[in-house]
Amino acid sequence: MNYTQSVNVINSFSIIGNGFSMSPADFRFIPEPHTFKKLVKLINKVNTGYEIGSESYIKKSNLRFIKTNNISNSFLLDNSRIEYCIPSSKAIEPSDSSLFLVKDGGTGGLGEVILYKQEEGFKDYISGGIIELKINNEKLKFYILGVLKSNHFKEYIDNVTPGGSTIRHSKLLALNYNVPFPEQSEVQELVSLITQNIIDKEQQIREKNKKINSLIHEELKTHSNIHINYPNSYEIIQSNFRFDTGLYSNEYKSIKLAIETYEHGYFQLLDLGDLKSGSTPKERVIRDKRYNNLLRQWITPTVISNFGTLKRYEFIFNRDKRYNLNKNSLLFINRGNQNDLAINYLYKHTQESQHNQGLYRLEFNEITEKILFVSCIYNSDIYRKYIGLQGLGSKMFEIKKEQLENTLIPNFPKALQKEIAKEYFNEVEENKDLSLENYLEKEKQRNSKLGIWQLNMEVFELKEKLEKIISDIVYAEEIQISDYL
Repeated sequence: MNYTQSVNVINSFSIIGNGFSMSPADFRFIPEPHTFKKLVKLINKVNTGYEIGSESYIKKSNLRFIKTNNISNSFLLDNSRIEYCIPSSKAIEPSDSSLFLVKDGGTGGLGEVILYKQEEGFKDYISGGIIELKINNEKLKFYILGVLKSNHFKEYIDNVTPGGSTIRHSKLLALNYNVPFPEQSEVQELVSLITQNIIDKEQQIREKNKKINSLIHEELKTHSNIHINYPNSYEIIQSNFRFDTGLYSNEYKSIKLAIETYEHGYFQLLDLGDLKSGSTPKERVIRDKRYNNLLRQWITPTVISNFGTLKRYEFIFNRDKRYNLNKNSLLFINRGNQNDLAINYLYKHTQESQHNQGLYRLEFNEITEKILFVSCIYNSDIYRKYIGLQGLGSKMFEIKKEQLENTLIPNFPKALQKEIAKEYFNEVEENKDLSLENYLEKEKQRNSKLGIWQLNMEVFELKEKLEKIISDIVYAEEIQISDYL
């Protein structure tokens, strides 16, 4: 949904009114909502973060420094690239359940907002590019969060923020935003409930991912003989004279030995089929929205999350209309950050699509528990370390096709493979007879049973519904509550 419009007539008075600017950006606007309230009047307290300086960063600590790149299109904090730091008397400590809004950012980051949930065992500081918004009224807070995640707010902040070469600074202009409100109080409650449902789904994804990691770690710990030794000349020769420290580190050798000595044995990815490489078409058009039926899904490492899910949709048009994704596949990231190399995504085939050379694919006809188990193994923390330490490269790490195919996979008992697979992929019938009164309770019960893959797909669906509702509120269109339950 796009809201930005351009003025129809530009005359001398409008040019003078814009400070003699001739920039097209100064003659764009977004429509005012039919009913609105200033954001600043809905907030109980505002805090702006503080920059502690790079000299305060350390490798590991119970103090975390939250930066703008930890705030994405998700509704919760992205802690996959979080920084740790030493104590600072000037730093700003946020309150649990407050909203974080990015006031300084580049393309895509400016105006992003999340719900902050404090994690046990950590104390957090927020950077100078973040505004903390405290809203005491819970229902109002979730309504505002739903609105601020919409394109209406994103386009507002984009239009009022001065340009910049890389980073743009909006200061506190976000507080002047006119928050649209519906005529019907039930619609406001609906937005609040859908927002809370999205948050619960994202939280469930995190919890199920933790459970998968725990099940894998405990099984290897309990049923393997783990010991550590140091590299000798024979090992170096066996590794084709590779002198990378990763292959001989205690961490890598410990994981490798745990898999090799696992009491139920192991198998290789090669046993399930050959890996195939991706490609980027020479003549293509790439978009962030599907404008017509000619566009196909475009999958690259940047759109895949640490949970083995999609972070966002991107689309591509290939002029020769040949696409490499036309079967169910596991897609493995093969280059990037060292900890990204094992991450993979289950592509459930519905329409031909395309992935680039930053991914390998393993094709299969039927989605089986074995395939899902393998997906969970490679997405686990222990395998990210195991694969990452085998990676080659200085600035950008890479894992070769042969390395990935020959990686050992512990052959867990079938019952345990099934239990792990179910946390990632589990379909549950949709709820029926929903009302505003029972919606959130029933949805949370269902969310607890869904797999990570299904939860993520439903988050996309709910975001689309939320965007449509906000659009109807802005343009004062009639909204049928039953259409969204």
